[in-house]
Amino acid sequence: MPVATIVCFGDSNTWGCPPYANIAQTPDRIPHERRWAQIMGRALPGPVQIIEEGLSGRTTVFDDPIEGIHKNGSRTLIPVIESHAPMDLLIIMLGTNDFKDQFSITAFNSARGMLTLIQMVKGHFALVERGPEVLIVTPPAIGEAAEPAIWGDGHRRCADHAHYLGQVATRTGCFHYDANRVVRAGIDGIHLDESAHDVLGMALAREVAAILAMRNAR
Repeated sequence: MPVATIVCFGDSNTWGCPPYANIAQTPDRIPHERRWAQIMGRALPGPVQIIEEGLSGRTTVFDDPIEGIHKNGSRTLIPVIESHAPMDLLIIMLGTNDFKDQFSITAFNSARGMLTLIQMVKGHFALVERGPEVLIVTPPAIGEAAEPAIWGDGHRRCADHAHYLGQVATRTGCFHYDANRVVRAGIDGIHLDESAHDVLGMALAREVAAILAMRNAR
């Protein structure tokens, strides 16, 4: 049985940053084997290669004037998919950082950023006989505990995120899964704790298994 390659393109919740007690805390990292992408991979039937491409602070398409323009997902997406091609599935879980106070955008505009990323992927593989499937994952909603100096009223602005990302998936022929069906952000209102990584990994394994089975049946 051929090995299925799955690339996970995301932010700190893909990188594995645990919830922090305060903003002065040095970021830790959840161990490799306990992050959602690896948990998902172990739960999938058949051989798979899981490639984590998580970057803390990554946005969909917005240049971050504080943390640097390299945090803009649209600046690194094409090099990532070229580096790891060919692949069977690209999972994109982004949008949380779009809701930082410095951007002050709506859920609709964050979803428009995701649409731009999907258009880039579809365009890049337009001349390839068989491009990867794409799974858009709505990240955990920002909680009221999120530091207001960073996130402002982001917990309100992200309220319709899953709704709009679902529309993007439908209109572009992608798959969609709302992580809020099974997990919530931890004590800092942003990051998943280890138990949530476990739950999300197992939930996504079920979604991904169905996607790969559908792809292999074509």
